[in-house]
Amino acid sequence: MMKTQGVLVGVSLLTSVALLGLINVRRKEEVKEQKHVSFETIKLRVTRDVLGEYQHEVIRAHNLLDKTKAQVDTLGSELPPLQAAEAKKKSELEACQGEKKHVADEVGAVEAENSNSKTEFEKQKAAWVAEVTSLKQQVEKRSKVCVFVKKDSVEGRKLCGDEPPKQEAAPKPDAPKAEEPKPDSPKEAPKQEAVPKPEEPKPEAPKMR
Repeated sequence: MMKTQGVLVGVSLLTSVALLGLINVRRKEEVKEQKHVSFETIKLRVTRDVLGEYQHEVIRAHNLLDKTKAQVDTLGSELPPLQAAEAKKKSELEACQGEKKHVADEVGAVEAENSNSKTEFEKQKAAWVAEVTSLKQQVEKRSKVCVFVKKDSVEGRKLCGDEPPKQEAAPKPDAPKAEEPKPDSPKEAPKQEAVPKPEEPKPEAPKMR
């Protein structure tokens, strides 16, 4: 009897210890699961927040895309006139550059001609200076010779370039005076002819009935 009670007490103790161990393990697992659930809940909330932000970003991106498409369409409609204006400006620029080149060529030609003209002018100027110097020398030589030449002779005047003395003009005789016109004689008045008077009509005699 005592042995049976001892066995029962031992079994009860072992069962109690086993139950306590099992309860402890279950509590640990429960705490672990609660932590896991709490973590997943927090993770889910964060995911929802991030997803909401992503949705807002997607909506904003769609709106921006629509605006960009509208702007692209507007720019597409404005592009052909701009391209035409660009082509026109390009052609005008090419024409202006061609005109500029033409003007530059003309300026170069004018400058070359001006340089040639200056050179020719300098040559002519040098020739004129030499000719003037020669003429001055001839004049000086002639003036030295003219000192010893008689100027009243024709050859001396020709050599020295003197003009012959001018002869005084003889006084002209007075022209006869014109006769003064005589006054006209008075003209006779024409005679007036007598105009015949018209005859008066005679009264008719009364007729007999």
